Amino acid sequence: MFNINENYPYLTYKNNKLNLYNYDLFSQISGIETPFFIYLEKRFQENSRNLIQDLTKNIPNLFISYAIKANYLGRILHSAKKIGLGIEVMSLFELKLAQEAKFPGSDIIFNGPAKTKEELEYAIGKNIEHLNVDSMNELILIETIAKKNDIVQPITIRIHPELDAKTEKKMLIKKNSKLGIDHSRGVKLFEYAKKSVHLNPVGVHTHIGTNLTSHEFYEELLSFLDKYITKLEQKHDILINEVNLGGGLASKSVLDSKNFQIEKLGAQISSHISNIKEKTVIFEPGRYLIEDSFIAVTKVLRTKKSWGRKWVFSDIGANSLIPMRYNFYKVIPQEYKGKGQYTNIGGPLCLPVDVISEDAVDFEIEETDLLIILNCGAYTISMSEQFGYPRPAIYSFNQESKLELIKPADDIEKMVRESF
Repeated sequence: MFNINENYPYLTYKNNKLNLYNYDLFSQISGIETPFFIYLEKRFQENSRNLIQDLTKNIPNLFISYAIKANYLGRILHSAKKIGLGIEVMSLFELKLAQEAKFPGSDIIFNGPAKTKEELEYAIGKNIEHLNVDSMNELILIETIAKKNDIVQPITIRIHPELDAKTEKKMLIKKNSKLGIDHSRGVKLFEYAKKSVHLNPVGVHTHIGTNLTSHEFYEELLSFLDKYITKLEQKHDILINEVNLGGGLASKSVLDSKNFQIEKLGAQISSHISNIKEKTVIFEPGRYLIEDSFIAVTKVLRTKKSWGRKWVFSDIGANSLIPMRYNFYKVIPQEYKGKGQYTNIGGPLCLPVDVISEDAVDFEIEETDLLIILNCGAYTISMSEQFGYPRPAIYSFNQESKLELIKPADDIEKMVRESF
């Protein structure tokens, strides 16, 4: 019997065949042309509700906003709105997606280091209440637009915190990053906004990592933020109502495997941030909600041995399974046939980076076998491209436990026509 990690409770093996929510997966997918993705709507909802429930035990005022850049499929956005999440966007395209999904301006956060004048005019004209500011020049532009519209625009300023050198070294977004502004200069932006009759500096925003799994990191971050906010309030007379901790949490499955507890994170926030009852704590999760809410189904096209190593090549590649530093794709068999030689798994592209998983698997694999790729919901669909192959179809495993096509695969003939 193939042993699957307990952190994927929706997957089990019965008679050596993979079951999805206790339904034989093969009976669901038989006859569907590979490769394709399956959106697990129930898992997304479970992840969302668990996050809300665990954080609200200690945080009285909570706003969770799904990071649309992680995966912008309309079905996901509708799920997010139904659950009561907000939405975080970084472009006019994503903002219009949020509007199409009927998110009100009060539930939309607009991020980005280089928002255009047209984007800001559109956002302010649509009453987007959460504008995360990244520079002084952007702040002045927002003030100009707000003055023209005769409004007071609430803004949040994205800062880079002061952290221990060892912690800073581990972070994806470091001090010299293009994102955010150093905390000392950030004070100047807060002071400018306070003096303006058309700006209202309501919050502090920070986001410096991804795939975060450490309570110790949050201890350090929250200690800094509390001192920073206290200084703004007491020394500069700037009342901070919102504390935006950004995104960056690892997926639900990864956090479970690392024994990272969301309820404990909420307790850390509550104990560190002064006057927590008077502030709204904001999170912008993407990966946590969606990464393990997708699986991909792929067929083995070829096997070979070279330099003492066995390789198999599947029909899904790095044009869809983006080889990012913090993506952890896991490969399991649709049907377990027993132990086999350690095998590396790659895609069909003529690229050395087209390797689905750095970890070799030790189960038997033959040509035409079906493989299941886990943890493929974040930064795959939204970053996929037509590199040599069409992008795969996307299905939803809906509340009725049935597969439903929500986006067909790219049509090769159409791809050819559009190239001329």
